[in-house]
Amino acid sequence: MSASPVRVVVTGLGYVSSLGFGPDEHEAALKEGRSSVGPIRRFETTGFRTSQGAQCDERRLEELLRRRWPGPVLRGLDVDTRMLLWSATEALDRAGVTPSSFSGPLPAVLGTTLEGFWQAEQWFAEAFKRTAVHARPRRLLQCMAGGQLATLADILGLTLEPMVISNACATGVSAIGRLFRRIRSGACELGLAGGYDTLTRFIHLGFDSLGALSPGRCMPFDKKRSGFFIGDAAAMLVLESLDSARRRGAPVHGEIVGYGESLDSHHPTHPDPDGKGIARAMTQALEMAAVAPDSVDYVNAHGTATPANDAAEARGILRALGDEVGRRVPVSSTKALVGHTLGAAGALEECFCLLALERGFLPVQAATTEPDPSCPLHLVSTPEGRPTIAINTSLGFGGANGVLVTRRWEAGS
Repeated sequence: MSASPVRVVVTGLGYVSSLGFGPDEHEAALKEGRSSVGPIRRFETTGFRTSQGAQCDERRLEELLRRRWPGPVLRGLDVDTRMLLWSATEALDRAGVTPSSFSGPLPAVLGTTLEGFWQAEQWFAEAFKRTAVHARPRRLLQCMAGGQLATLADILGLTLEPMVISNACATGVSAIGRLFRRIRSGACELGLAGGYDTLTRFIHLGFDSLGALSPGRCMPFDKKRSGFFIGDAAAMLVLESLDSARRRGAPVHGEIVGYGESLDSHHPTHPDPDGKGIARAMTQALEMAAVAPDSVDYVNAHGTATPANDAAEARGILRALGDEVGRRVPVSSTKALVGHTLGAAGALEECFCLLALERGFLPVQAATTEPDPSCPLHLVSTPEGRPTIAINTSLGFGGANGVLVTRRWEAGS
């Protein structure tokens, strides 16, 4: 174990959502505030309160994967595994990581909330359509936690040291945070972390029955907010010690400097209305990062556009940063653009933070037209800005909270 904390940088990232593939395709949407919401095509929505969602471009995903692998390799892989495969491969390629880049198994921390239900739905559909005997057994394997990691290792020819995290909607941040702490402590030098989830009938039904899905737009922190829509996404990052990155000559996209987590212990689905839990996680992350609240330049909020979440999160931000700083630091929720991507959300939003830091802009707060006075935050209206320190917050059912603090990478840092 290292005597002093190891600096942890991000050397590779790959992400796919309903907005597109990778940083170039997401940058314009984040600057313009362009939403990807539309009618759900994957399953029948008759009887649901809302038929809105955000699906990735499956045809294009297939085309991109076929550039690398022949059809037989991809046969039987569902959309979730395909998104994960593309994102992980992109992250490893950008980092220049190959099996010869490290000795021993590659640590891989994968986050998901309810993944496996897509495969389960397909399994039962096949069984009822034909007979249970003819349902593909591979789907059963993909229903189990860690099934996608095993498939990933097999296709990429990697030996993995796997960990699967499921921490409600804080999952994506939790997965990255676990690997960050391992590298920071000196327990390993390099690893892969992130999250993924897919828009499925089961997940849509669950949130629809809770009244959390909006029949219209997702309007975070707006006085008339009425919920969110669910989206597809996968986001994977290569985290690495700075010494290792320098030895390999790897590109650096940003430095993760702090991680905090907490549990509200308040209600199964509602956050602590005073925001004490999220404030605790933010404070932990800032203290680990040795970053003063007034040094924060941007907060990517969880911002689900539900009445309880947004108000509690706003109070948490003000508690952690102080009233004066909390009211002036730029804040936005990118769920207005890509929807709530569940286990992928925190990882995808971390990629957005890294993109904003590296390319010098602020993701715009889309859809919000009448800010709620109970959420007195400085919502981003234009992309102009050059943030140095970004906070990424994630909140989940059961009161789970996760926070990452990320610093812009400067040559010679």
